[in-house]
Amino acid sequence: MIGVSESSQQSSNMKGDGYRLSFFLFLLIVLSMSHSISHEALEWAQAPRLEKGTFELICQQVIPETPDISTFVFQTSEKIHFTFKPGQFITLMQELDGEMVYRSYTISSSPSRPYTLNLTIQRVEGGRMSEWLFGYLKPGAVIKATGPDGVFNLMDKPARNVLFLSASCGITPVMSMTRWMLDTCMDADIRFIHSAASEEHIVFRKELEMLDQQHDCFNHSCVLDDRDGWLNQEMLQHLVPDLHARTLYICGSPAYIDAVRSMVEQAGFDMDNFHHEVFNEAIITEISSRNHSEESDTKHQVSLEKTAVVFEMSPDEFLVDGLLAQKAPIVAACRAGVCGACKVQILEGEVESTGNAVLTAAEIEQGFVLSCCSRPKSDLRIDI
Repeated sequence: MIGVSESSQQSSNMKGDGYRLSFFLFLLIVLSMSHSISHEALEWAQAPRLEKGTFELICQQVIPETPDISTFVFQTSEKIHFTFKPGQFITLMQELDGEMVYRSYTISSSPSRPYTLNLTIQRVEGGRMSEWLFGYLKPGAVIKATGPDGVFNLMDKPARNVLFLSASCGITPVMSMTRWMLDTCMDADIRFIHSAASEEHIVFRKELEMLDQQHDCFNHSCVLDDRDGWLNQEMLQHLVPDLHARTLYICGSPAYIDAVRSMVEQAGFDMDNFHHEVFNEAIITEISSRNHSEESDTKHQVSLEKTAVVFEMSPDEFLVDGLLAQKAPIVAACRAGVCGACKVQILEGEVESTGNAVLTAAEIEQGFVLSCCSRPKSDLRIDI
């Protein structure tokens, strides 16, 4: 019996040593992982800022939002802090069928969450870029981008008591603004009204509901076509009784924006506090509404300052077409004066412009024009 007891004791000691060794190894693994995580966290904290320019984005995740809208989450190959103003957009660049295609999309994430950049995009039937994105841009895929751009943002048009109005994918800039205001604990009062076809078409539905529960300063409503009909003046007055005390930011189709503009004008709203951004069909509408002048035998000489390229253009041609034909380093994203990506600085000469809404007063003073909306009226010298 004594032998059995001693054997049991030795076995017990061996088990104890084994447990201690296992625990020691476990601690080493935990400490090693902790050091690795801490080191990576420090790298993220010290990462450089990615500001305006051209860069490559790597898709990390695709999040379905509605049957035809998804959020694409991006990072770069290096750890980086994305820097932009809430409400701005970037322009994606992709070669399709041998032609470089440019499309501008508003950033839906917030600069207060700088480690990823999110674009919430609607799939448009027949849309070259959107159909390519939904078909081919999967996690790990790379696409080039340029930006950020855009004056429809909370930095250039600041306010605290705000009314955000959006329809369909027009929710993206005001969602970026909302996330930024709440993340930074801004002393703000946010009234958020989103219009959608039906409940399944509400973009960010769960997040909107959660924000409403978590923040006293945030209050949202959804107007559904199949339940409520379109937003009208009676609804707006009921949902926003203090309309005149707010600054209004709106994004959606031209028809939606025109309807809301008419409502608030009739209500006597101060239109200096009415800020808008148009998306999707606005581009087509603007392009189709342009009446090209009759072809002229007159030619104007266009000189590019930095590349020493000289060529001729007719008074009926838009600058963007002439510049692209010369392979000038210019982005033609919307071709409607909406995105501002094609702006150029005129050093000498005159142009006839049909739009400059996205340019700041300082840029206009310095001679910047939107090349997609400008035709030459004389010989030109351009800073390209």
